[in-house]
Amino acid sequence: MPVTLPSALRPFRPLAAAVLALGGFACGRADATPGRNDPPATTAAARTDSIARARQDSINRAQPGYVVDSVFPIAEEVRRFRAAIGGTPVTSLTAGETSRESLVRAVVAAAVAGDSAALVRLALTAREFADLVYPASPFARAPSQESPARVWMTIQNPSVSGRLRLVRRLGGLALAYVSHQCDAAPEHQGPNVLWTRCVVTLAAANGARETHRLFGTILERDGHFKVVSYTNEF
Repeated sequence: MPVTLPSALRPFRPLAAAVLALGGFACGRADATPGRNDPPATTAAARTDSIARARQDSINRAQPGYVVDSVFPIAEEVRRFRAAIGGTPVTSLTAGETSRESLVRAVVAAAVAGDSAALVRLALTAREFADLVYPASPFARAPSQESPARVWMTIQNPSVSGRLRLVRRLGGLALAYVSHQCDAAPEHQGPNVLWTRCVVTLAAANGARETHRLFGTILERDGHFKVVSYTNEF
């Protein structure tokens, strides 16, 4: 069930671009492309086909009279999704950080420590998505309407694999946070602020510095910050 939501996150768009927008909420490209071992011709063809499908999906949705292909009304889709994920309704983000920098520092610390559980605590939960993020997104209404289950899947699947890669790549390394940078102008969706295209500069023990994309979009809401997706460059 890195959306992209942030790309992984430009603001919410039709589902074909949900991972780019939410999970990668902007940077889902790493998980949406073929494997690195694919022949160049196969990889290029697959990428071209994927781009063409996404473009056509956006064109189709922009046509007057477009109807989302769903058996249930969106209100029922939301009810079923909430019932499936369970838990108590939430009104605020939990277990995140109170500033963007402290969140990024915590992600770096957890990654180099190989602490997957800490990374999970710093990320958006399914319940937070259902109660706080999805209702404020254009996915909740026409013409970009999509079920929350499908949107969450496009965010969560690449985030899980991205989190594993992050731990494998950075776990055990002597790296320290130096700084980070996101797009200067965040995306606003209701009370949600989406910080996209974030990169992090790290310092090694010998003083060498390197910059990486460690996650997708950062969600800010009411002074709290969480990672939307761990889609990354690794």
